[in-house]
Amino acid sequence: MQLHWIEQFAEDRRRELYAFYSKEWWTQGREYDDVIQVLEHSDIVLGCCSDAGRLIGFARVLTDFTFKAMIFDVIVDEPFRGQGVGNAIIDRIKGHEALQKVRSFELYCPDQLVAFYEGLGFAKSSSSLLRHQR
Repeated sequence: MQLHWIEQFAEDRRRELYAFYSKEWWTQGREYDDVIQVLEHSDIVLGCCSDAGRLIGFARVLTDFTFKAMIFDVIVDEPFRGQGVGNAIIDRIKGHEALQKVRSFELYCPDQLVAFYEGLGFAKSSSSLLRHQR
């Protein structure tokens, strides 16, 4: 399968992304306007499309473009899991032209996906993630 990449999400793609987000247990409660705001305020957004042009993968990055890049919301559509799409998304991010100076890529993911990302070279950090929620 040939993968096609997009970094711009026009209105039709935004609706497709929202439908995509709505299928995952950890992103189901997100409102459409919130998803659009996430797109507009992330430093890099990356969509992975199938040969037919269908959105099958997504991720976004927040970064200072020098020291750190934090990867969020890596999603691969269920029928395409296990086919290397997640790996391709991570490779695409790490190889992105705008991120060449970045020294550390970090990833936020649910506990059950830690082993998958460890297989891609990520390791648990010795620092603690602190959270303050409103």
